Amino acid sequence: MQKGKFREKAPSSDYLEFEDICPTRASKLRTGLDNQDVKTLVHDSKYCIVGEAWGCTGRQTGYYIAPLIPFMGCWTCIKFGREMGKVAKHSDQSSVATHLQPMISNFVEHWNKKHSSVSQRLRFNPI
Repeated sequence: MQKGKFREKAPSSDYLEFEDICPTRASKLRTGLDNQDVKTLVHDSKYCIVGEAWGCTGRQTGYYIAPLIPFMGCWTCIKFGREMGKVAKHSDQSSVATHLQPMISNFVEHWNKKHSSVSQRLRFNPI
């Protein structure tokens, strides 16, 4: 996979790229996912792409505290996480990154519209 595959033109100087939001997952997708990475995307919300964006815990995305989802997380992010898991589950290991690309682009757009302040806060106060 090409190094710049997940980086798009920034519409403004405040626009966060996938590498800014999820540096660990972006790196793994660039270099290639192993079997454990794919299993993590499918099954483990606190370490998936959305989980990393929220600070690497499922609590912030609402997976573990279902009744508090509207207060602690974002339904749209949860849906992205679930859909990414489905894509990973139904793709072979070598094509997961390619199949996730459109969804990642949509997630980055959503993140910039709704949650860019979360990324700023996590940079200075990691959870």
